[in-house]
Amino acid sequence: MDQEAVNEIVLAAVGAAGPVGDDRSAWMDRVCDLAAEITVLCSDRSRVARRVQAIAASKVFAATIVGGKLEASSTRGVVNLKTKPTQQHPDGLEQVRTERTDTPDGATMWQRLKSLKGHRVVLWVEVQEYNGGQGKVRVVQHVEDLGLAGADESSAA
Repeated sequence: MDQEAVNEIVLAAVGAAGPVGDDRSAWMDRVCDLAAEITVLCSDRSRVARRVQAIAASKVFAATIVGGKLEASSTRGVVNLKTKPTQQHPDGLEQVRTERTDTPDGATMWQRLKSLKGHRVVLWVEVQEYNGGQGKVRVVQHVEDLGLAGADESSAA
């Protein structure tokens, strides 16, 4: 890590720690703890950095969530969507999955998507390979709610 990156982490930690106050030693401990947390968050292996990288690699599209269920074999949430018809999906019906729901990210996303049934959303979907590239799965990495869908958008068979 170069000195510029170190300086940015230290300055972020100082800003997050707030005013020094009466106990400079306690404040310095807080800055050190925050600097360590920021450094870990910036690591390629951190949960946050992995999510940022997944979102950056994602396809973005709008859809209406029409339903879903848990997949017993993988614990992933399987979400049914109504989108604009395409060559791959001429009826406009598609499916995406969450991360495994036995992970914090997967469980949180599954709960969020279930609560958005009948809503128009924007989805960030990453294609992930599994079994050494033998299979692929489309995984929701982020979702933004656009509000309740119109009657024609949420009536998928």
